[in-house]
Formats: sequence, C-alpha cells, structure tokens
Amino acid sequence: MQRPEGAVIPMPQNFDALRYRVGNAQVLAQRAHIKPRVPFDDEILEFLQAFSRTLLALAQSREFSDVVSLAFWCRKSALRQMKETYTPDGILLGRGVVFHIAPSNVAVNFAYSLLTGLLTGNANIVRLPSKKFIQVNIICQALNLTLEEHTAIRELICLVEYNHEDEITQALSAVCQARLIWGGDRTIADIRKFSLPPRTVDIAFADRYSICVINADYYLAVENKRRIAEDFFNDTLLTQQQACTAPKLVVWTGEKESKAAAREQFWSGFHRWLCDRPAPESVAVVNALANYCRYAAEDPRLKYIAAPTRRFLRAEATAVSQKMLEEHRGDGLFYEWLVDDILEIVPVCGVKCQTLATFGVPEEMINRLIIQGAPKGIDRIVPLGQTMNFSLHWDGYDLLKMLTRTLDFKRG
Repeated sequence: MQRPEGAVIPMPQNFDALRYRVGNAQVLAQRAHIKPRVPFDDEILEFLQAFSRTLLALAQSREFSDVVSLAFWCRKSALRQMKETYTPDGILLGRGVVFHIAPSNVAVNFAYSLLTGLLTGNANIVRLPSKKFIQVNIICQALNLTLEEHTAIRELICLVEYNHEDEITQALSAVCQARLIWGGDRTIADIRKFSLPPRTVDIAFADRYSICVINADYYLAVENKRRIAEDFFNDTLLTQQQACTAPKLVVWTGEKESKAAAREQFWSGFHRWLCDRPAPESVAVVNALANYCRYAAEDPRLKYIAAPTRRFLRAEATAVSQKMLEEHRGDGLFYEWLVDDILEIVPVCGVKCQTLATFGVPEEMINRLIIQGAPKGIDRIVPLGQTMNFSLHWDGYDLLKMLTRTLDFKRG
C-alpha cells in the first residue's frame, strides 16, 4: 500500500551513517510536520540578513571570494531587490520539504540551493558535497551561529553528509515535495532510480558548458586590464573550470590585427595576475596537459599555444564542436576560436550550452546571435566576471515558481 504524501516513513538502520553539520536527527524527523511559508517570509528574510552579517564577520571568509559573494547575495538590499521583482499570480506557498543533492565539485553551490529553498518558504534537507571544502566548514559555522539567535528557523534547515548509502537517499526522496539534483548527467541518472511521491517536483541540473566572447577592439581600449584578469579568474579557475558556468572556450571577435594584439595582452595579463596567487595543484596541471594531448590526438583542428606558465594551457581551434566542449574536463585548459561573424558559434550553442559570458560585445551582435542564430541552448547571457552570480532563474528554470505551489483564488 502506498504511503500518503508527506507521511513519516521508517528510516533505515544505517541512518546512523548520517553526519549532521547543521540540524540533528530530531530536526530531520520533524520534516513532515513543518508548515510551509509564503515566499520571502519576513522571519526568513531577517534570518538571511543576519546570516550574511555573520558570514562576513568571520575572518576566514575573506580568504574565499565565493564565500564573500554568497554573503553579499543575501544581504538586506539584495533580498529587497529580489522581493520587489516577485509578482505572484495567486497565493503562493512553499511546497513543503525540499531535498537538495549538492554537486561534489563546487564549494558553495549547496548554500545557494539551500537559500533558494528558504526564500521559497520550504523546509530543507541538503546533502553536502562529498569533496572536502574549507568553504563548507565556514558556511556551516555561520549558519549554526545565526541559528542560535533565530531558533524558529532551526526546523527549516538540516545539512547532512553521507557516502553512498542508497537507503538514505531513498528515504529522503520519499518524504520530500521537491528534489533538486545538482551534479551532472550520471548523478541525475543514479538519483532518479529512487522514487518520489506522485506530486513531488524533480528538478535536475545536467552537465552543461559555458562560453566567453571577447571583443578584441574593446579590450584593447580598456585601461584596467588587471580587473579583467581577476574577473576571468573568478569565472573560470576559481573552480578549476569544474562549474557548468565556467567558460572553457574563449571566442575572439573584432578586426584581425586587434585580435592578435588583444590575445597577447589578455593572456600575458592573466599570467601576471595568477603569479600573485597560489600555484594550482600538480594533479590539475597534469590532467590539463593529458587532456589536451588526448583531444589533440583526436582532433587535428587543435593547435597548442606555447605559454610561459603551467598555470593554464591554451589551444587554438579553427573550428569547435559541441563534442569538444562536452568532453572538456577543465583544470585550466582553454580553447580559443577566432571568428569573423558571431553566428559562427551557433553550432556550439546547443542544449548543453548554459552561459554566454561577454566582454565588450555590442548588444546588436547578441541580438543577432539569438534572433537569427536561434540557438537551442544558452540560458544566461552575463558580463564577464558574473557567470557565478546565482539567481532564482537558473539553468532555464524559474525556481521561485517551481518550488512553490499556487493557490488559484477567485474572489467573488
């Protein structure tokens, strides 16, 4: 006999394998009895504002730009702006319990997923990344400190770690009203083996890749090129190109002579900026080189470009395919493509293409790409340096709508 939606189900014995970073077994057991809230609930907004202040006050936070960005994302002014753009059609309530499966390769993604669940009025169970990140420790510390003063929010947050105990994933899936799967195609296929209640919403964030387009003439005219290098780093090597938002291909537009000069200045400046930062792990350098050799052996269109550093690798391509980008493994390998017309990149803007980062690209050129090229992909077009900026519209999903249910109220 099928259990009613939202019912408490017996938990498997190996639930003892759960490690609680925020919340505890009692909080987890109460999930099904939590009342959903309206989006942008005042009490939740106060909690998030306090969390932002707490996170920024931790000295270790300042060492990680992604943690600082998270704190700024939920500061008071940012939350107010989000709320002002929220125009409900009917009465909205959170769906209930959201089960978040965080990706293993991006440090702060779990926090944005959690904050989205809170803002939409839901209780949240978050499976933390399997990889050990210092950022996770910092964020969990800030959450626990903030919850000491905002005890009413405790019932809405449970952050856990566990390995590959399928019984736990099945049990948590069975009591949620929405499930968010981050982590790519293989993870999605594995998690979707675990059944959900009939009305549960299943949102999956598949493997994607991103592209950067730079107008060479515009770049040459800009004075603060060091800032551009920093923005490019934050978009790419901050996550070793592991995030779907991280460009793996740099497309150059503009006059032929400008492209040559701009590329030389851009990569030289990027190298100088990287010299002030810790060197990448040896394994990342070896992986990037090994992957380049494998790709080059399979595709004669790739040409290695010598560089004075092993902090990143460059390969020029006379043409680029979706397959090249789908199989790209990151770790500091950049493809470069010189084009005469923006429409040349349409073939690589398929369904797997997520973000288009631009620098100095005229709006009319972007409009021509979208209207004339009609790409099957590209869910986001953002300025260089903003690919990691999370929003409630993500990967083509309107998360505010998907994580709430609408009561159609006809006034008589």
